[in-house]
Amino acid sequence: MRSLIAISIAILLSGCAFRAPMVASMTGDGKYWVLKEPLEYEQPETKQRFVVPRGFVTDLASVPRVFWSAFPPCGRYTPAAVVHDYLYWEHLPSCDRKCADRLLFVAMKESKVGRFSRWAIYVGVHRAGQSSWDNNAAEKAAGGLRYVPEEFLNFGPKDTWEQIERRIRSAKSAAR
Repeated sequence: MRSLIAISIAILLSGCAFRAPMVASMTGDGKYWVLKEPLEYEQPETKQRFVVPRGFVTDLASVPRVFWSAFPPCGRYTPAAVVHDYLYWEHLPSCDRKCADRLLFVAMKESKVGRFSRWAIYVGVHRAGQSSWDNNAAEKAAGGLRYVPEEFLNFGPKDTWEQIERRIRSAKSAAR
């Protein structure tokens, strides 16, 4: 069953502010997903437009495993979580951590995530997110990868993110 899921493309319907359904492929480790199409979102309060590019790597909703029965890694909040992951990775000058967390909350509301779930996820992210924000900045500065280049997007269903990342780094080294 897991291999069927890994082979298939997940199309997760999103809320009204998202321009298209989210289309992603799961890596063979079952933890990471790679966007197969860009994911566009316009924050209705600020009119800021964000485009998460094809090839972005996400873990969907970064929910600790102990809470998965109430908040699995994917649900109505998935597209909002992916945009939030992207903003936490990119540290855009136009959207700091507070902006990213607010966007998550608003996007979940637009995606019709229930009030309790929306607040629980937002409070968890807002209170515990600083370490993720800081870790992403450090990882990115150290050369961490969060994008799969076009030539590596046709990975197999058993390929883990670690294997894909290793191939990307090897190709970059060979090109030097």
